[in-house]
Parts: sequence; C-alpha cells; structure tokens
Amino acid sequence: MSSTAAAREWIDALPGGEFFFASEVPGHPAAVRPLLSRLTADEDHPVQRQRHGFYVKQWDSADESRAPLASEPYGALKLAGGGGGGALAFALHRTGWTLQIPCRYDFAVLGRTPESPWPFVRFRRRSNGERASLTWAEVTLMEAVRAYGLLECVPWDRALDSLADGSCIRRMALGAVRADEVLRVSEFEQCQPAAFHRRMSEAAEAAGGGLSAAS
Repeated sequence: MSSTAAAREWIDALPGGEFFFASEVPGHPAAVRPLLSRLTADEDHPVQRQRHGFYVKQWDSADESRAPLASEPYGALKLAGGGGGGALAFALHRTGWTLQIPCRYDFAVLGRTPESPWPFVRFRRRSNGERASLTWAEVTLMEAVRAYGLLECVPWDRALDSLADGSCIRRMALGAVRADEVLRVSEFEQCQPAAFHRRMSEAAEAAGGGLSAAS
C-alpha cells in the first residue's frame, strides 16, 4: 500500500467529530500534506482544517460512530495535550459547581500555550510539571477547586456532596479520578492560598469515597 493510500485509509476510518494533528496521520509528510490539502479544498469532504497542522473530521450523515465530546472543547483538550484540562469558569461549569454558563472556554496547559483556532477558547499556562501525571479530568477537578468562588457557586458542602455521591464525576463523563494522585500533585501548586489546599484535601477525600458511586 502506498503512503498516500495508507494515510487516506487512516483518515477514512476516523469517526465523525474526531480532531487530529497532521503528524498523527501515517505516511511520509510529503504524501500526507498534499493529501490533506486536497481533502480540505473539497467542500463536500468532512475533513476541515482548524489551524496549521490541526484538523477535524466533521460528522457525516453516514456516520454511526461519533467521538465523545465532539465539539470545540473536545478539540481544545486535544490541543492542550498532556497535563491539560478545563480551567476557571469552564472547570466550574463542568463539575456542576456553578450553574452559570461561561461565555468562553478556558483550558489549563503545561508549558507554551497553543494558538487557539476559536475566539471563544483560551489557554492558560500552568507551571506545575507534576500535572503531567494527571488525566484531563483530574486537572479539571483541581482547576475547579482552584477557581471555586470565581462565579456564583454552590455551597462548598454541596460541592463535596456531588463528589461523594459520584454525580460530579458522572457529569463530567470523567471516568475514575485518582483522588490520592490529584491531592499529591496539588501540593506542588505555587502561590495558592491556604484555602485552596484545605479544599483540595476535602475534595480528594470526598472524591475517593465517590468513585464507586460514579462507576
């Protein structure tokens, strides 16, 4: 199979709603780049360019398999990479700790912030390298604790109850949250007030008890 054919087969197999980097497409770049250029130039083809080297395969009427969270926030998580997750008001909304819908999506990232293809998505740099061991869900939970009180939030005891009964984790479609690991990583968060560390300890304890409820 030629390099172009292998790349085309890989793209055709992607579910609708999937974001991907050009570097992920199998085959030599000399074959992949012109293929992607041809596909994105075709208005009827579901592959669309979001920014340099970053693409999405739009949902097609024939698609049966759709990627979870197939939307701009899902693409932003792809750009955020390892150690990234929801931040600020978006994190609070994802946890259900505020009922206010954010006017933009904020994401925490490690290292250099990527260029956002969308005006309503912003990336916030975080310097805690220990976050690299966390899933995006765990980062989002820690960011929600960090941002608690930024908007009108539910009372803290209700926030803890949502962790303890698993509803918070189910709402985020997060899967398991390693409470001990999130707490360990939070200890490396610099310049955070004592209230953050106290709340992280309480949140981790509540989340640890809510894992079975969320499964």
